[in-house]
Amino acid sequence: MGMSLWVLPELHHLRGWSYTMDIWDNFQLAHLADIGAYPAIYGQAFVETPGIVFVLAPVWWITHVAGTSVSYVFPLWHPTAWLVLGPYEVLLSASVLFAVDAVAVRLGASTARRLLICAGEVYALYNVLLWGHPEDAVAVACLLYACLAASEKRWSRFGWLFGAAVAFEPVVLLALPALLFPAGWRRLPGLLARAAAPTAVLLVLPLTMNWSVTVHGLVSQATYPSLNRPTPWLHFAPSLGHGGYIGATAVAATGDGPSRFLAILFSLIVGILFRRAARELGVLIAVVALSLSLWCAFETVIAPYYVWPTIAVALIGLSATSRLRTAASVVFAILADLASNADLHAEWVWWVIVSALAALLAASWPQARARSSEPTAVDAPCSVGMVVVGTRPLTNNDC
Repeated sequence: MGMSLWVLPELHHLRGWSYTMDIWDNFQLAHLADIGAYPAIYGQAFVETPGIVFVLAPVWWITHVAGTSVSYVFPLWHPTAWLVLGPYEVLLSASVLFAVDAVAVRLGASTARRLLICAGEVYALYNVLLWGHPEDAVAVACLLYACLAASEKRWSRFGWLFGAAVAFEPVVLLALPALLFPAGWRRLPGLLARAAAPTAVLLVLPLTMNWSVTVHGLVSQATYPSLNRPTPWLHFAPSLGHGGYIGATAVAATGDGPSRFLAILFSLIVGILFRRAARELGVLIAVVALSLSLWCAFETVIAPYYVWPTIAVALIGLSATSRLRTAASVVFAILADLASNADLHAEWVWWVIVSALAALLAASWPQARARSSEPTAVDAPCSVGMVVVGTRPLTNNDC
């Protein structure tokens, strides 16, 4: 909030506060939910799952009752609702820091490593706050808690947590194969039902009362090359004509283009390849980061905050890496973040981003554990007389 109210306005010589319009767009959708027009949210250039709309609805009611001003349609220099909405956005986004620290503790990270990881997460999280998308942070927080539940084989809890993540940001579905395959085929129907339930409940009214517009928003997902960072996949994306943002031409992130299909295909391949290794929490987190990186690798147009989920999950790998690999991971994370924010609409920037993310994943990937050469109790020779295994003594008569 200090950056928004004082630092950035001073640095850039702005007359008003610094904020992004994206958060106000979602805030206006919360307004529609409060006045009973919730089924119409997908007619307002909304292309995500609607969890964030319900989370912002109480804040809109508070600011409405207080008579504060909002910056929507006509931008204001000092919208007083920002004094409530801004801190609320920060609190929502900060939820991921608790999830990251919980995973780091489970991986045995020292206090110094936990502080380093937290500092890196705060730096990367600024990208999410700057662009006004706290739903990404909430989704990754739920995803990380789902990873913890999966590592403990608490599959029911995992299903509901993953479902909550999907309700805020559907991109986490790229990590689903890596988490499902270790669970086994018998649990698959129940887990899929729990993972789909929260989003299905939120979409019942929009799909029932506004089917075509809702399906078009969720499937095509209009994006704007002139406003963000185009990638080579743009050449394969169908055009959707002029969108609602200052007449910018929109293209489909999915539609008839191959990019999302390839991302889903590769996420399935990753899940199959690591279906056994991912039973270990450290490897599971690395595989999830790899799966999330497919968003940037195959997206038609990249917004600066798209790199954040991969960076946020990959930095947890610093819990048990060497100092050299830690330094390399930090450097590559900063490079990916800076490249994503470069004010250049050139396709070569995409190569820098994807290369930096690939290097980050390689540097933060957990090392294989060396097997101990010392004999265990089970491997010990019978001539020792007695060896304790678990709670039962093993004697020569058991050999």
